[in-house]
Amino acid sequence: MSSENNAATKHFLEENYLGLAVQVGSGSLQMKMSGYTPSGMSSKPCHVGEFVIIASDSDKKLATIGQISNVVLDSSAQSSESTGLTSLGTVKLLTTVDFTSGVISPGVLSAPVVGNSVYHTLPELVQSVVEAKNVKSGVDDEDHRVQLALARLPDAQATPVSFTPEMLFGRHMAILGTTGAGKSWSLARLMEECGNHRSKVILFDATGEYSTLKNNTYHVYLGDHPNPPEHAREVAIPYTELLESDLFAIFKPRGQSQAPKLRAAMKSLKLADLESGLALDGKIIKVNKTKNKFQAAYRKHQEVVDDPHANFRIDALADQIYNECVYPSRSEMEPNVWGNINGNDQSHCIPLINRIQDIINSHTLSPVFKPGDRPSLLKAIDAFLEDENYSVLRVSLQYLSFEHNAREIITNAMGRHLMQMARDGKFRKNPVLVTVDEAHQFLNKNLVADGQDFPLDSFGMIAKEGRKYAISVCLATQRPRDIPEDILSQMGTLVVHRLINDKDRGVVERASTDVDRAVINSLPTLASGEAVMVGVEFPVPLSVKMRKPKNPPVSSGPDYQAHWARGML
Repeated sequence: MSSENNAATKHFLEENYLGLAVQVGSGSLQMKMSGYTPSGMSSKPCHVGEFVIIASDSDKKLATIGQISNVVLDSSAQSSESTGLTSLGTVKLLTTVDFTSGVISPGVLSAPVVGNSVYHTLPELVQSVVEAKNVKSGVDDEDHRVQLALARLPDAQATPVSFTPEMLFGRHMAILGTTGAGKSWSLARLMEECGNHRSKVILFDATGEYSTLKNNTYHVYLGDHPNPPEHAREVAIPYTELLESDLFAIFKPRGQSQAPKLRAAMKSLKLADLESGLALDGKIIKVNKTKNKFQAAYRKHQEVVDDPHANFRIDALADQIYNECVYPSRSEMEPNVWGNINGNDQSHCIPLINRIQDIINSHTLSPVFKPGDRPSLLKAIDAFLEDENYSVLRVSLQYLSFEHNAREIITNAMGRHLMQMARDGKFRKNPVLVTVDEAHQFLNKNLVADGQDFPLDSFGMIAKEGRKYAISVCLATQRPRDIPEDILSQMGTLVVHRLINDKDRGVVERASTDVDRAVINSLPTLASGEAVMVGVEFPVPLSVKMRKPKNPPVSSGPDYQAHWARGML
């Protein structure tokens, strides 16, 4: 007997017999199970979620893999001592195995027919099916797999499965799960696995819980850390590396006067830096001054002045807004001379001026407006991408202020910087994975200032167009309903832990065509650490137990009993 026949035969042994196909539909079949094999042996029980195999031809070289989605008692069948109770099982047909060539193909190439026998699937076959796309030409596949999970299979609760980075990240990835479901452990394990390879992964850690990562990980943090760790470096993101629109979103000008004066002040301060002869103490005085020199300087430096980056003296911004509050001309006869102070404009701008002064002098926002000698985060990112000694860059946002939406705006700016690098072709030879924990804080924001929208959409842009530039995104969140559905639908791989909220489950169902109703209904019952993995690169949905990270994240809640016990008499 050939090796191909041997490979097929062991999957269709009588001891693995489950039942008989009695009805075949489009994409599914119904099987009848009596609890006994044709020779009268007791068959193994089946479970919802179990994988099964059905021979699609007489010589059993071509077979279909399916998954049991429902089991009910066949009330129409007569039971007896010899046959026992009869059950009906619904099987969703998933993929095809060719035992002759060893090729595993998505979809059903040769549909089963009524009368075909259905068998339990051996764990080794499920493992092969899951890893079917792991073979890459010219690559030693074993050395590049991500050891992320153990498949949850009947009679084999610890079947290891591994994945190539392409399977996980090639079409982006999302890790979803309610509090305590194991999302953080899964993300920590993923980062540890990435650290084992020559990867380039940037993790935006919203809560600081991944400070325990060690393997080839470089740690930086933004904000006033009360107890700076020795292994992490403090960085800043100077406002000069932001866009004017970012500052508009932070300063939030209101009314008819504030936004135009703020925009004019920014341009004036840029000209003051370029043409010192126009300025007095770094500011341009406009009251009753001629416009000729100013306009000539603007024409000379228009490209620089109109550049959207905030390259000007932020400490002079409030005073410059005062100087913009003048009448557009001194008289009809002197259109090229600015007029006197406009008291109405000044009074309207006073709230904006006070707000700007408070913000730029805020201690919690010093990484932005008073960076001092702290190195720039964007330059740290650039250096990390060139450094072969590190695989993961963890950026802690734990102590970066929420005031004035600064955290969201700054994180969005970092994503925008990475997307621009990608568009410039920087990642062609070394793809980059951007991982955003607590992604709901950053992806569903649309700030408004002066009636204008300032969408925080940089990570959404990575999700929508990053693949062609060799940059992928991994989103982790406990609130899928707060992630825009057009972004979640771009996630080619989903690791879904327990989800209790029906809105969260509904979003997941709509976002992925690979998630059926049976999978959705199982999500509230998953234990901590269990998950369902689905995606365009997965031939079958897979129930897994995620591997424990070597260095678990700091994600435990408060120990009430320990603290309360101190107060007991």
